Amino acid sequence: MNKTTHTIVVAVVTIIAVLSVQTVWHHYYPPDGRHQDKRIHKPLSSQDSVEARQAARDFFNAMRDGDWAAVAKSWPPNAPKGRQFDDIFNDRLKDMISGLEIVSMGAPYREGGNPSVLIPYEVRFKSGDTQSNNLRMMKDSAGQSHWEGGF
Repeated sequence: MNKTTHTIVVAVVTIIAVLSVQTVWHHYYPPDGRHQDKRIHKPLSSQDSVEARQAARDFFNAMRDGDWAAVAKSWPPNAPKGRQFDDIFNDRLKDMISGLEIVSMGAPYREGGNPSVLIPYEVRFKSGDTQSNNLRMMKDSAGQSHWEGGF
């Protein structure tokens, strides 16, 4: 195969690849917004934001105080069978997180169409180590906030 033929073949394959990717992209992600990016942060109303921060603060304060009954009340009602509160919050973990201090809490938000609320936080453990993450909270039909992960 000579140099010219090789260049033409590479160009044709490249054009076919680009057109195929564009076709597939527009087929699966139409411009009408039906497939929104789930990572888009949606701010909460001021009332929902205050409630989410308070739920997160109550959750962290219960851990700080070693109030494991209060922490257990925040356990998700739909937790997988066999994974009870004490399976996750064993004595070693309870000892590590009791006495934690809230360093900061960011503005709560939702991601895409997800109904749970994410509350950015930073906590300091009694060991001096810090941890930053997003606490995921969800309200049940009775208005009780439940921890969904992110700790």
